[in-house]
Amino acid sequence: MSLQRRTPLTIGLGVAAAVLVAGGIATAVTLNGKDSGAGDDKRIETAVRDFYGALSSGGASQAVGKTCAGDRAQYDALPEAQKKAMDQGKVSMKVDSVEGITITGDRATAITLGTLTLPGTADSKRSTNEHLRKEDGAWKVCSTDAK
Repeated sequence: MSLQRRTPLTIGLGVAAAVLVAGGIATAVTLNGKDSGAGDDKRIETAVRDFYGALSSGGASQAVGKTCAGDRAQYDALPEAQKKAMDQGKVSMKVDSVEGITITGDRATAITLGTLTLPGTADSKRSTNEHLRKEDGAWKVCSTDAK
């Protein structure tokens, strides 16, 4: 598939798998990014960690459940063969920190710093910009907002 034909979600998940960092365990103060007393900054950090934790453990098919409606619609429209190929590229990621969170209404950006491990390669420190959207009271990673 040529680069011009890739959707933002495909590119976002591909970049996440190849460049971004994550992992970690969600804190006890939130459940799937929903509020149980913590501020938006903490819920955003948890949403980012949850997304990359799911990507690390179950591939794109699990991680897409942690994304906004626009990303899920794009993923659902992909051919089954492409979804399967995305799941086969296992990645281990560990989030060191989520910083520089900026919230504007129901959208947010943040910078994720951490360590990426790809099979057959040395660990590497990475930094990436994240886009998130608040849906039904929960923050979700939203690569379609990166346009």
